[in-house]
Amino acid sequence: MIMRKSLILLSLIFGLTIGAHAQQCLTDSGAAVTTLINVDTNSIAFFTPSSDSLPCIPTGWVPYIQDTLYFTAFSTLNGFNVDSMTIDSINNLPPGLCWSSNSPDNTFAGGQNGAISISGQIAAYPGQYKLVIWASATTDIVPINNFNLERDLGVRYYIRVACPSQSCPDIDTIGGKDSLYIPYPSTCDVGIDQVSGALSNVSVQPNPFSSNAIVTFNSNIEGTFTLKMMDLLGEVVSTKEINVVHASNQTTIERNGLSSGMYLLSISNGAGSVTRKVVIY
Repeated sequence: MIMRKSLILLSLIFGLTIGAHAQQCLTDSGAAVTTLINVDTNSIAFFTPSSDSLPCIPTGWVPYIQDTLYFTAFSTLNGFNVDSMTIDSINNLPPGLCWSSNSPDNTFAGGQNGAISISGQIAAYPGQYKLVIWASATTDIVPINNFNLERDLGVRYYIRVACPSQSCPDIDTIGGKDSLYIPYPSTCDVGIDQVSGALSNVSVQPNPFSSNAIVTFNSNIEGTFTLKMMDLLGEVVSTKEINVVHASNQTTIERNGLSSGMYLLSISNGAGSVTRKVVIY
């Protein structure tokens, strides 16, 4: 019986492929979660809240967002006892979002409660996005590397992005079985797409920088824009207004006593924004 299980498991291991690039947040620690929830790992949903209970994320200029998904690591897989489970990657997040867990190495003991933080500043077209989640596990027999929660275990999770004035559409579980992205038919009156299309060739030089850096970009609209520096928790650490002209633009960002690390630089006009990562050393 053990030999038969081992053959099945080895077939599973060699039949798997490695997922696409991860969108993991570049932070030094896991998600700041103080309360964990018991989750039924026999449920096909796996995460709580379920996809249809997670509100739509509004596209356009919105504050830095953070949602938390709770789960319980599998205690058994394919009939074997799980010693530990690692979330390797979560792909196909809407652009602008990234993920982190409340474990520094994204590893959880079998049956342990955990949490995934989905955070960032949305820069995505409205629609339904199906997450692609890869994980690995150590068992009491052999390791299981790079298994896909949807393909191998039937776990599917969706994130919806909608215009601020749009009601949140229901999850399309039929089309969502085969589609990584299902666009919503309506278009936003104002939003990040307008600003993203208006600003081009956004550059920060040098990056990383020590004392200051030059921000350059081209714009086909003019007006007063706001330049913000935010830490990875979304806290604004510096801000200034700049007059943008219909041509090439240049401005300077200063360190101003900020600690070494990664920050988000946002150029916005109140209707939308363009964001870049900058590093101070």
